[in-house]
Amino acid sequence: MDDPLLDEHMEKMKPYLMKWHREHSVMLLTSPYITLHYEVVMEGFAPPKDMLCQSYLYSITEAFRELVRTHYYAQAAYQIEIELREKGDVGWSNYWKFEVKNYYFRMVIPRIISLLDYVAVMINELSGCELVKDEWKVYFNPLKSLLRKQKQEVGWLSLKEIEELNLILSPIYKDISREDRKILNRYRNTATHRYFVGIDELTVSFQRRKLSEIDQRMLNTQQTHSYGMRGRPEYTFDELNTTAEKLLSNLDGVLSKLMQMHMMKRSVKQMEE
Repeated sequence: MDDPLLDEHMEKMKPYLMKWHREHSVMLLTSPYITLHYEVVMEGFAPPKDMLCQSYLYSITEAFRELVRTHYYAQAAYQIEIELREKGDVGWSNYWKFEVKNYYFRMVIPRIISLLDYVAVMINELSGCELVKDEWKVYFNPLKSLLRKQKQEVGWLSLKEIEELNLILSPIYKDISREDRKILNRYRNTATHRYFVGIDELTVSFQRRKLSEIDQRMLNTQQTHSYGMRGRPEYTFDELNTTAEKLLSNLDGVLSKLMQMHMMKRSVKQMEE
């Protein structure tokens, strides 16, 4: 290892590292997310319903705080990436782009979707696992559909609470098109179960793709799929970031309203300014 060269690089990046941490801290301190202003109250002796709310809400709020911190680390790195690129320092700009920004941003979308599943699990537990019997098959979108069809109390949830939950959960995809939802889910599933997804870069360049009818005629083949090289990245930061920010804002709206429900009053309190 070339220690002098490493020291030289560290010295050059020191102002940007300090700026990165500062910008991240400023974003946290001035964050518009309402959920960050609540904390969960843990009581040792409380009715089972309250204990369930406290336990799951603690997990959910901690996951949300970590998600927001991760998101802001990526956004702060993005600012430095742009600044260095504008100064003509493409090499270091790419370092902040691929090694820092993408490192943090890559985790944002999967964590948002996982957090929605955490909410679904809490609601299912409050139903006494009557909505979904198998705890390992609880996912946000299917549970949301089941909840809309529920016309009577279930478990610890009264009909009034079910109706309120339906209202709270309904705006989660506000301003997000069906196509964007497909992109988010495909990204999350690929990143979680398939391979290391490239953002503004190609990671798995040789892939199987579905042939359209036009492709089949041009290639004179009955095959429905073929293998070939991809010409451009699957995802760009700009397209993912715009949708992720909308979904994160909607998630904050859902969580903050959950915490304001009457059944949560013994489980949360608003932090003092």
